[in-house]
Amino acid sequence: MPQIKLLIFIFISTLILHGNAIASKKNNLPKVSDYLIAQISFQAKDYKASNKHYLNLLKKDKGNISLHLNIIKNNLLNNNIDAANKYYIKLKKLGCDNSNIECTSLLQSIGPLINGVSYLKKNRNDKAVKAFSEIQIIEDNKLYVGLLKAWSLANFYTYKESINILDNISSEDYYSEIILHKALIYDLVNEVELAETFYELALGGHKEIYLINYYLNFLHRNNLVQKKEDFIKQLYVETANQISINNNMLTNSRLIENQLNGIGLVLYEASQYFGFKDQDFSLTILNIANYSFPNLFEVNFLSASLLQSLERHDEAISFYKTIPSNHYLSSLGTIQLANLLNIKNKEDEAIDILNAYLKERDSFKVKMTLGDHYRYRSEWIKAQNIYSQIIEDDKYILDANIWNTYYRRGISYERNKQWELAEKDFVQALLLSDNQPDVLNYLGYSWIDNNINMVEAKSMIELALEQKPDDAYFIDSLAWYYFKVKDYEQANSLLSYATYLAPTDPIINEHYGDTLWKVGKYIEARYQWNRALDLEPEIEIANSIKVKLLKGY
Repeated sequence: MPQIKLLIFIFISTLILHGNAIASKKNNLPKVSDYLIAQISFQAKDYKASNKHYLNLLKKDKGNISLHLNIIKNNLLNNNIDAANKYYIKLKKLGCDNSNIECTSLLQSIGPLINGVSYLKKNRNDKAVKAFSEIQIIEDNKLYVGLLKAWSLANFYTYKESINILDNISSEDYYSEIILHKALIYDLVNEVELAETFYELALGGHKEIYLINYYLNFLHRNNLVQKKEDFIKQLYVETANQISINNNMLTNSRLIENQLNGIGLVLYEASQYFGFKDQDFSLTILNIANYSFPNLFEVNFLSASLLQSLERHDEAISFYKTIPSNHYLSSLGTIQLANLLNIKNKEDEAIDILNAYLKERDSFKVKMTLGDHYRYRSEWIKAQNIYSQIIEDDKYILDANIWNTYYRRGISYERNKQWELAEKDFVQALLLSDNQPDVLNYLGYSWIDNNINMVEAKSMIELALEQKPDDAYFIDSLAWYYFKVKDYEQANSLLSYATYLAPTDPIINEHYGDTLWKVGKYIEARYQWNRALDLEPEIEIANSIKVKLLKGY
């Protein structure tokens, strides 16, 4: 409905503005239709199209502050930092009215930032330092503004000034961040002993994986072999083999090659701190981070995640594909990539990507995802085989999520009409999961549907409902118990609520029709069965519903 309204709005507006547009051409004035389309395109997150129309307007109105602001915003959100900087320079020359808060804010924050990184890209350090000095401290950005200014000076000639800036913003609140960036700056300028000292201090406070990788890279580059070996051994003991060491880190190449890379790292850390509360701001920061440090794959992953949440799936896919298979985020990236491809009906490509990953590296989560994708395609045997590989692998036997593997294999067995094998897996999953509600419900419902262990099944479903009282599927299961014991009124009451909670589920709607028939509401029952058919259930269920529509229950 909202989409229809939008289309009608565009159509009527176009008709109304047609005369204005013609008149605008004659009078050499901006076209009102350009403005309208630019706004609509921006709302639709088509920043390229929006920018095109704002540029058309700017040709006729070169001193318009608002147009410059919108063009900068479009380019930042479309990951075109150079173009954004071009129009920032023009905006700066035009100046801002103090009453224009958006303009003033841009001149104090994002504008100098993109200006600074653009100058660093061109090795114009003096101009970069000046640009970064213009960034204003606003609210809680003191730390990150300080770090940005420090990195703008982080070279062989001025790094001591950089360290002084860090010392001036140092406090208990920022201790670990300041220590880390001192280590990285000393490392960049080959102050090996100081870098080593500060790396070790930083690692004493926290062990983020990217920090661990930077330290390992430092030890490897500087031939500190024994320290590297001892540190790796310590990691495996402390993390129970959960930390994946990126082999790319163990090279003689610097991971942070220049000041610009350091800026990118600061922006990555800032994006984590501020989160995704303001999606446009977050995407802007991540785009500038990517511009500054293209090989910081943590940024690529966060960008992909944000774009995915914005349903900009093609762009998210592109970012996920950049993450190397030996990076510690690669397994999560591969899983998200496969899921996105599935959404776009590229199921074969999704499965190929998962299989390709598993040829290079073993991963519990990726294997589980591959099994799930086969299960979504109703390829029960293939799904069972993947889940069985996990269950039979000794290294996963004590994994906290191994219950889920039994559970999903049980579903595959049950859907493939191998009930005895399914039941064994559900029971095992229940033993390992400490009354996980989904397992309780699935096993309970299966017993009820097979008319076995009825009392125990009911208790299990009630226990599941204690944990998730408004779960439509659990309510449906309890209703099905009452249906089986011929308490149709109670079943009907529960299913009325279940269809309210999950109105588009065909099985729940079918069950509701069944209970309506049993309480003598035949017209309502047929309506509900027809509704269940409209929701496109599996063929077997659809055929069963068609028989009920002909003969009743």
